[in-house]
Amino acid sequence: MAALLVTTSWARAHPHIFVDAEVAVTFDNAGNVAAIEHHWSFDRAFSAWQIQGLDTNGDGAFSSDELSSLTRASMQDLTQHEFYTFAGEGAHDLSFAPGPDSRMSYTGGRVVLNFSVNPTRPYRIGNELEIAIYDPEYYIALGLDDIAAVTLINAPTGCSASLRPPKELPSELVDQLNALPAQVTKLPPELAAVLRGMQGAIVVRCDENAPPNTDFDRVPVGLPFGRPAH
Repeated sequence: MAALLVTTSWARAHPHIFVDAEVAVTFDNAGNVAAIEHHWSFDRAFSAWQIQGLDTNGDGAFSSDELSSLTRASMQDLTQHEFYTFAGEGAHDLSFAPGPDSRMSYTGGRVVLNFSVNPTRPYRIGNELEIAIYDPEYYIALGLDDIAAVTLINAPTGCSASLRPPKELPSELVDQLNALPAQVTKLPPELAAVLRGMQGAIVVRCDENAPPNTDFDRVPVGLPFGRPAH
């Protein structure tokens, strides 16, 4: 994956890799966000490229052992790109470390990656936590079909999730992004806070006085939280 990630002008950016994503936000028993678990299904064309030469025993299937090198390489690359997972409240951004388990499988002609990231410190939601899962350069389109792809696990009473649609990038922000040197792989904090959620976001709200809410709001499919036609 790393070899395919290139710096592209934001004004001309368009995706080349498509991923159907599912996300689970896990809370600990104290009510803190403890992990964000990812389930990513890559598009068929990119999956076919990924598995070339990995069927070492020639049985036509791909075992976890045969996919282990691809899993390691993918996780190393994701570490360099902050796992394409950006979360925070207001100007406060969370930092993440990889969870203990990651694995890849191949089914139905698609490579599937499962992994988790953990906040470096358990995080208690204040008002609402914004979780944006996207490639800042938009070379990869990470899409959630709808809110049904988001699960809250062990959430405190009163927590609910919704999708926030993408926002149009202001021209001055586009100019700032395009002015960054090509070797920059991590946005400056002030830009990261502004950009988070521009391509759409999961919003998790926790109101300790509210009853549990499982009837999540549904919003029109949008990028990257909706797979584009291709």
